[in-house]
Amino acid sequence: MNILLLLAHSIEEFDQIKLLSELGYDVFSIGGYIDPAAPHDPKRPALPNAPRHPELRAVVDNLGTADNLDAAKRHIPDDLIDWADTIIVHHYEHTWLVPQWERIKHKRVIWRTVGQSVEYNERMMAPLRSEGLQIVRYSPKERSIPGYAGEDALIRFYKDPDEWQGWTGEVPSVINFTQHLYQREPYTNWGFWNEATRSLRAVAMGPGSEVIRGVGEQTLEQMQDWLRQARAYLYTGTQPASYTLGLIEAMMTGIPVVSIGPGHMTVFPYGPSLFEGHEIVSAVDGAGWHWKPWSDDPGEARNLLSALVSSRSFAAEQSRVQRDRAIELFGKEKIGAEWAAFLG
Repeated sequence: MNILLLLAHSIEEFDQIKLLSELGYDVFSIGGYIDPAAPHDPKRPALPNAPRHPELRAVVDNLGTADNLDAAKRHIPDDLIDWADTIIVHHYEHTWLVPQWERIKHKRVIWRTVGQSVEYNERMMAPLRSEGLQIVRYSPKERSIPGYAGEDALIRFYKDPDEWQGWTGEVPSVINFTQHLYQREPYTNWGFWNEATRSLRAVAMGPGSEVIRGVGEQTLEQMQDWLRQARAYLYTGTQPASYTLGLIEAMMTGIPVVSIGPGHMTVFPYGPSLFEGHEIVSAVDGAGWHWKPWSDDPGEARNLLSALVSSRSFAAEQSRVQRDRAIELFGKEKIGAEWAAFLG
């Protein structure tokens, strides 16, 4: 099966190309991994074992526009449509999918939700689904969006437990990875982070974090080092997402996570019912051990974080249970099997 991908998120693009190509599909992505062996984004490595299609890349490169990748997504060249058996659109469906629906609907077309759909998107996509568009959801919580357009499958994001592991927690600090945590307030809940980490040793990470005494953008290796060494992680979400890749990466690495509660997801009126982060971090192990690692109250969240920072052994208990939970929900083997079953 030839699969054409349209994404606007290089980390998610890396994950999807890697997974689908390892499952045996022939994948071509109009994006940062248009040549998997020489990606545009340094935040993720090359994929030398993924299929390379210089003839398809040449079609895009020869468009002669100021931004050939964007132009090719807005109006997929006929040669790429002819090549594809299946077209999967992850982002900007209002720009990349809806306007050219008539050109591509004779193919198998899939809208893969990624945590950015709200009522407007759902109502816009409903007519296309009635004409054959398939929808793969990334969270069951999306069913609470007004005008919900339905689903053909529920397949969560994934991470590889062999790549995200090894938490040691020797550095007694609280961390968070969010792109422009401060600048994107209220969508990122920076105010909650600021209040919940008051008086604690805390380090914000990611692009733009320098303005709040963070360490800025990190390489993949630096990010993984921080997730392994830091004692605790405060997850503040990014609205309207039910959960994010950052939450999965933290939990699967093993760093204990305290999550913001749904009460702060108020950018959209249905935001609290759309959020899932607080449920994902809450887990009960086989022996019935349970700890509520989330709160709507930043003061209570600070107490939870303080308990983790103060006790490496207590943090290790939470680490074990949450990592098991992450593998159960987001493990690569599980998600790969679900994609294979759906795509055929």
